[in-house]
Amino acid sequence: MTSKMRFVRSLMKAAALANVPKYVDHFSKFSPSPLSMKQFLDFGSTNACERTSFVFLRQELPVRLSNIMKEINMLPDRLLATPSVQLLHGWYNRSLMEILEFLDKNPDDHRVLETFMEALVAIRNRHNDVVPTMAQGIIEYKDTLSQQDSVTDHNIQYFLDRFYTSRISIRMLINQHTLVFNGNTNPAHPNTIGCIDSMCDVTEVVRDAYESAKLLCEQYYLGAPELELRQMNASNNREPIHISYIPSHLYHILFELFKNAMRATIENHEASRTLPPIKVMVALGGEDLSIKIHHLSRFQSYSLT
Repeated sequence: MTSKMRFVRSLMKAAALANVPKYVDHFSKFSPSPLSMKQFLDFGSTNACERTSFVFLRQELPVRLSNIMKEINMLPDRLLATPSVQLLHGWYNRSLMEILEFLDKNPDDHRVLETFMEALVAIRNRHNDVVPTMAQGIIEYKDTLSQQDSVTDHNIQYFLDRFYTSRISIRMLINQHTLVFNGNTNPAHPNTIGCIDSMCDVTEVVRDAYESAKLLCEQYYLGAPELELRQMNASNNREPIHISYIPSHLYHILFELFKNAMRATIENHEASRTLPPIKVMVALGGEDLSIKIHHLSRFQSYSLT
């Protein structure tokens, strides 16, 4: 590429980025489309069409990106000006513009679909460190304050809850498209559609999360409480509990809960020669599933409806 071509491309990129606020204002006027697990499963198993998914995502992703970008722009100036949040803001700007490049592309062109797939993978990889980067931005922001403002702290926490939920939903959409249409299947998990397992074994995920947390706990504390796991299936208590869910999401939630439970158990029994077990109950009812983790007379719970 000649220096002249590089210069022209840099001008085009700068012009596109200058239009980001206009696009954010436009797409943030729309609400994200509500999507259920059943819709994901139905589309991935019976109606999977890469063209249809492409047409949907090139409209849906800008809406979701713009809505959360609008909220980012409303953060306190000091927080918005931190190096970490500026870096994150740049990632979102770039990702939005990359998706918008496909708005006028022909969905019947196979090469367009391939390029879109590549763009989604690049966007997903670019946003891998969003969580620690935002956390670093909060630290940088608090370092600039002489005193804490409880109202501002509450508003920032409210934003973070929405921000991380938005991130999960965007990655879910990207993962479903890239996994369903990449042409690869996982023989070990034949019931998996994209990142959703229609026969997710909940107790198996509980054990996996426990073992990972136990390994970490043993490395740090040289010991770990044992696991007492029970399950109750309202429809048939002799059958294992299977649900349609994303195993990786469930695993990460349980892993964090187990880490908290193990740390609390060990630090409250430093003088004891034995540790009380962590008791887990997995209960499947008619409409929802609950996981209760009991330690030190305290309950942590997670429910799926």
